[in-house]
Amino acid sequence: MSSDTVKKKRNNTGLFVLFSFLVLLIIGVFGYALYNTLSFDNTLYNVAKGSFTYDKNYNYVSLKESADLQQRWDKNYYLKLSDQKKVTNLGNDVVIYNKNDYKLYIYGSNYQVKLTGDVIPSSTVVSISRTGAPSFFKLDDRKYLITGKKIHSEVKGISTKDYLIVDIDKSGNALLLNHETNIKVLSTLKLVTSDFIFDVANERLLVGKDVIDLKKINGSTNQYVEPDLEEITPEILTNPLTGNTDTVSSTSDTSTGNSNSGGGFVGGAVVSGGGSSGSSEKLNIVKSAFLTSVTGYTSYIDVTYTVYDPKNEYTSVYLLVENVANPGQPMKMVLNKNSSRYRIRNLVPNSEYKISFCYTYVNPENVDVVLDDVANAVTAKTKKTTSKITVDRISSGKIYFTVYYDSSYAYDFSNVVLYSDGNNIGTVAVDTVQALSSKGFSSFVTLDSSLGYEIILKLEDCTYQGEAVSSEVRTKFINR
Repeated sequence: MSSDTVKKKRNNTGLFVLFSFLVLLIIGVFGYALYNTLSFDNTLYNVAKGSFTYDKNYNYVSLKESADLQQRWDKNYYLKLSDQKKVTNLGNDVVIYNKNDYKLYIYGSNYQVKLTGDVIPSSTVVSISRTGAPSFFKLDDRKYLITGKKIHSEVKGISTKDYLIVDIDKSGNALLLNHETNIKVLSTLKLVTSDFIFDVANERLLVGKDVIDLKKINGSTNQYVEPDLEEITPEILTNPLTGNTDTVSSTSDTSTGNSNSGGGFVGGAVVSGGGSSGSSEKLNIVKSAFLTSVTGYTSYIDVTYTVYDPKNEYTSVYLLVENVANPGQPMKMVLNKNSSRYRIRNLVPNSEYKISFCYTYVNPENVDVVLDDVANAVTAKTKKTTSKITVDRISSGKIYFTVYYDSSYAYDFSNVVLYSDGNNIGTVAVDTVQALSSKGFSSFVTLDSSLGYEIILKLEDCTYQGEAVSSEVRTKFINR
């Protein structure tokens, strides 16, 4: 057999192997797509008027009329109002609450955790009484649902009812959500019902003396590690303000919101409530400062914080606030050490902010030097404004529209500008008082020529509390 014949056979074999691989790959891709298509829940559900839920990004959705809910091939559920083409992505696990219905509705894959430790999986819809005995569900990785007549925290004064969604980040901090609560808790948290306690950061359900490890239910990406107080080595430092010696821990934690469940939070100044193993020395509480929670609204964010400074060792405490999308010089807000709440005002709606809780103290080695440090930091997002423009009709060479203002973020002034294929056709000033009413501000723009293909109405030249602000309020339609 000639060398050319051998080479040709080898080439044919290589092509055959490549072709076979491509065929198997196509079959695999087709099979995966077919599996996804057949495995999702294509039932069309009706959601009653007055229901409350959150979208995929945790923006609240309150229904003023009934709507349709259906899962698509991407496993996300989409909400559609009966008279609108726009749909809202609610994500792959949805909790629907309605104050007029004693039941709570859960859509998507979830696991109900019984107090016996038994786990009941579901992949479609579960309805459960929110007024009966407390119940507990794992909705997704680091995401849980508690139902019950009363749900409260072991400390820090969090209290709510009916249900609570708990979304835990990888550091163990928790976002708490329901129809009356939207708050991020930046420290170790235990949520209590009449039947069980949920140890949030550790993802454990405590039922009497029994402990249910929730991480074992479909796994967890939680990276929180509970501090081991036995590994903390005490050392003697001199208090620069008093001249006294205090026994404090040699470690400092400036991470986002982790805390010691056995002692105080170590937010830069280190504290503890007991002695280390094998040591006769007592660790005295010296000082502590940390951000407790953040709650976002349309134009402001409320923060709560705790400062324990019995010997007046902190020279100041303050916040640094920075827009994540437009970083620059952070805004600085000096806080009152004797208070526990602060409202960060004049923020942009639908924007993410990095909030750092900081403090200053005298350098132990040089009393003439004041040092700065960060106790903890977190990102928080303001809510979208609900202001909107609706097109009412087009007739007699005019486009009629109505503007509705969000009462929590009402512009002092704005113009409605009509664009046709990018060309400015006309401008109308908005009456603020009418735009805040239930009927809204209605007007029209006269057309000098025929409309183009893409028509946009949007708010421009907006001012809020005397300052120029940008606006994302607009509506668009295609002229066919």
